[in-house]
Amino acid sequence: MNIEKNINLSEYTTIKLGGNAKYFVKCENTAELKRAFEYAKQNSLQTFILGGGSNIVFPDSGFNGLIIKTSGNEIKIISESNESAEVFVSAGTEWDKFVEWSVESGFTGIECLSGIPGCTGAVPIQNVGAYGQEVSSTITKLHTTDKTTLEEKFFNNTECNFDYRQSIFKGDLKDKYIITGVEFELSKIKEVNFKYPDLKREIEQSEDFKNISSRTGKLKYIRNKVIEIRKRKGMVVDEADSDSISCGSFFTNPVISYEDYKDRLKRFPEFRLINSFSAKGGIKLSAAKLIEVSGFGRGYEENGAGISTKHSLALINKGGSSTALIRLAQKIQTAVYNKFDITIQIEPIVA
Repeated sequence: MNIEKNINLSEYTTIKLGGNAKYFVKCENTAELKRAFEYAKQNSLQTFILGGGSNIVFPDSGFNGLIIKTSGNEIKIISESNESAEVFVSAGTEWDKFVEWSVESGFTGIECLSGIPGCTGAVPIQNVGAYGQEVSSTITKLHTTDKTTLEEKFFNNTECNFDYRQSIFKGDLKDKYIITGVEFELSKIKEVNFKYPDLKREIEQSEDFKNISSRTGKLKYIRNKVIEIRKRKGMVVDEADSDSISCGSFFTNPVISYEDYKDRLKRFPEFRLINSFSAKGGIKLSAAKLIEVSGFGRGYEENGAGISTKHSLALINKGGSSTALIRLAQKIQTAVYNKFDITIQIEPIVA
């Protein structure tokens, strides 16, 4: 186990912010993770688990403890039938590499989650979703290790308490377990998913897609189209695109009750401009539209932090600091609250 010192955390995050970690170690398997936690316990060090770095904002002061970086690249079929395949993926495996593998294999269930940065072990925590799919619909089991006892524990789908951008690991069990592997059930017979309006419109207008007869060919086309759309929004990590120096969506779309929705329609004339959708528990509102109508448009910038020119949900690093980014986020939250009496929640972890 190679414990490094004073490692710059900005090099390990997509937002490229944060100071130095006092100690830093890469772990490829459960055994190495356990040794890392034992080292931290022996030296009274605080720990933080780092995956792909796409959903974290470290402070400018860095981290005065041990950063445990998960790595590894294991994807294996556990069992297979004519209808589906059970697949195990190690936590450190790059998420989009797994999606690509699934598409190449002709499996459906996660094709619309293409182009999302980060590691596989992180996606269950916030129940990652995009273009009509959520990762929770395919997860069957999580492999975890208790950070305190170092005992291994399994969680089935129901026990994870998945909800919109939520799971038990973001709630009651936050910071108690580290996910070491994920099991998925992917379909070999279900239709390819392109029901999300933006995606559906572009695909139905494509003559190329209509001429594809194979299942795998259709999946590849949809994957490429999703990545294309995400790139247009600056949501694919690209060194040449300054709008992609971000954590992706910085705020979640708020869900309010139908009664609260009707109340705001009466109280705030501009509330009619906010896109809304039916959702579990009420009405889901477009956080992007709430931000824009509250006075923060695409391209807004202050103190080296800004809003993407391509998508108002993405806050970007323009050469500033973590402090400046969080201050901008809080300023936006306050503006939305003052405008519509609605609180929009920050999606990334602010360490």
